[in-house]
Amino acid sequence: MTADSYSHHLAAGKHFVADAQKIATTDFAAARALWQQAGQAFYRAHQADREQPEAALRLAQAWMAEAHALQKEGSPNATVMWQNAAAQNELAFDLDPRNARIAMAAASCHHFAGDDEAAQAWMQIGQHLASDGDQAPEPADPTGD
Repeated sequence: MTADSYSHHLAAGKHFVADAQKIATTDFAAARALWQQAGQAFYRAHQADREQPEAALRLAQAWMAEAHALQKEGSPNATVMWQNAAAQNELAFDLDPRNARIAMAAASCHHFAGDDEAAQAWMQIGQHLASDGDQAPEPADPTGD
């Protein structure tokens, strides 16, 4: 795929996320459908250029939004989605290994997946990177923004 297709899919995913955030408090089911479409677009962007950390991170964030939605519904599949999101954050971190925010997002995902040991390890990585003056950790946003 070309850089144009990467950019196109990334922009489409961001558009879906923005639309979902506008309606999330009034129509959660519709917002969830938009987050799923965003995830598909971010997946296509990631497939178009596997070396771009932004697409990998955005896909992880879309999966975090889906995991959050499943958790909110009390679905037993939430844990699996948190595990998938954790793995995708780790892939994004492999592409951008100085990014404290990605490490902290991985920690969050592992925490919600019930893997406290991995959560603690990723938290330490994020804190170490942040203390080195790199990107300051921010709370993971499961909506993908």
